[in-house]
Parts: sequence; structure tokens; C-alpha cells
Amino acid sequence: MSASTQPDRHLSKAGTPHPRRKVSAETVLLLGVVVLLALSLILPWWSETEVGQGPGAVTSTQEYSPFSGVTGSCTPGCSPFFTGPPVGPIQGTHSFSSLGLNQTSILYDVGLGLIFTGLVATVLLLAVARPRPVVPPVSGRARRRMLLLILAIVTVTLASVTLAALQPATFRSDTMATFGPHDQWTAAPSPETSFWGSCSVGPASGICASGWSVSWGPGLGWDAITAAALVLVAVQLLAWNRTRR
Repeated sequence: MSASTQPDRHLSKAGTPHPRRKVSAETVLLLGVVVLLALSLILPWWSETEVGQGPGAVTSTQEYSPFSGVTGSCTPGCSPFFTGPPVGPIQGTHSFSSLGLNQTSILYDVGLGLIFTGLVATVLLLAVARPRPVVPPVSGRARRRMLLLILAIVTVTLASVTLAALQPATFRSDTMATFGPHDQWTAAPSPETSFWGSCSVGPASGICASGWSVSWGPGLGWDAITAAALVLVAVQLLAWNRTRR
């Protein structure tokens, strides 16, 4: 019996095998960046927890998110009141402006703009990073990929660093504008002097002189932004390693 004369479906018209298109490590990492940045838009960027003193003490938590503003909760429960940024407790969700956090609102809007820019750049980078059978070592496509990657790294890193560096200053500005000078809020340790930290009630205890033990720091949203920036740097290292071969 003669061999089958049907064409091999795995061969091209020229009779050579089609190149296999594998998902590269770069593509997997970029997909991870998209997921992280998307999560950062819905997760809180910063939070503060305050624990009262004495019997029946209340524990209050406030979470700061780019879209919803400040969401507060109390355990076992407390009357909704607000004593000045970033001091609580509050209950429910409130916009930044309703709490006098106008400068903080601007900072979060800037962060959103940077993250959206980085997200768009990463998605476009995925679109031009699809595996091709033949890719010249130097091409317009390669230059576009590099520019998009640099744009994503710069914007996402700026979003992470800017929030950590400037939020204490915006809190301080908002406090001064809304309530005037108040030593216990602006003295260290305080969310108005550091992006993360803690203090307990005692002499010269900064914000904790108000009678609450307080801890504050980045939320999962900021963690996701920072992780996305690190992953983008890893993609850049992979790209450099590839060009050196």
C-alpha cells in the first residue's frame, strides 16, 4: 500500500514545519502586571486602625480607596463622628472632600492617572509582544515595545512612590486647612509624618496622645501597585538579557 498522499497538516506550504508559538515568560509577567494593576483600582491604598482604652474600648478602622474615599468601621460599634484627618473613628463610606481631605483627594487622583497610564501601556505592550515567527533584532516594533515598557515602569513606580512620599504631607496640609494647628496630630509618630507606623498611648506619643493606640500603613492596593512595578522591572531585565544574546 502506498503512503498517504494527504498533506501533513503540521507542514507549511513550503514543506517546512510551522514554528511553535510558546507563551514567553515576558508575556506571563505582563499578564500578571495587568491583574495587579486592575486589583489596585478596587483595593484600599492605605488604612489606619485605632484602639481605644479601658473597658468596652472601641476598635476603629478606616480604609482609603481611590474611588470610594474613606470607609470606616467600628467594633463593637460607635457613633459616627469625625475629629479631623486622619483621626477617626468614622462609620460608613465618605468622600475625601466631605472629610476635608481635599489635598489627599488630589494625590489619589494623580495616582489613578498614573496607574491608568501604566495599565494602558502594559496592555499595548502585550499586543505588540505576541510571538512572531521572525522578529528582526532591531525594528520599529522592538522600539515601540521598549518605549511602552519604559512608560509602564515609570508611571507605575511613580504611583507607588508618590503615594508613600506625599500622603503624610497632604494629611498635614488638610489638617491645617480644615482645623488649624493641632500639635498632637502633627507631632511624630503620626500618619502626618510617615506613610506607615504605630504608636501607643503614653508621654510624647504623637497622635496617640488623643487616647487611642494607632497603627497605620499601606493597604493591599498599594501593595499591588508596588508588586506590579517590581514585575515590570523584571520584564525589563528579561528584555536586556535577550538583546545581549
